[in-house]
Amino acid sequence: MVESCKVMNLDSTENFLAKIIQLYDTIQVRHGLMIVGPTGGGKTSNYKTLAHAMTAIKHLEKFEKVNYFILNPKAIKMGQMYGDFDPQTTEW
Repeated sequence: MVESCKVMNLDSTENFLAKIIQLYDTIQVRHGLMIVGPTGGGKTSNYKTLAHAMTAIKHLEKFEKVNYFILNPKAIKMGQMYGDFDPQTTEW
């Protein structure tokens, strides 16, 4: 992660690295997540640094190249974002 911070011209402070580790740990136990926080809080740098670091070690058995996609929450329905169940359209 420190090397990824250097490549991305970011300071690898202890707090920033801790937040990246927290994001990684959360991803391991959740099917999906949203990163929320104040403007300038490092949300974008956090996930981009994690993606870069994991891609850099893709040669290890546990890791793969990371792709991420940014969605505009106003462009999709709430059910599409959070998931929903419509018994009329579900085929069993």
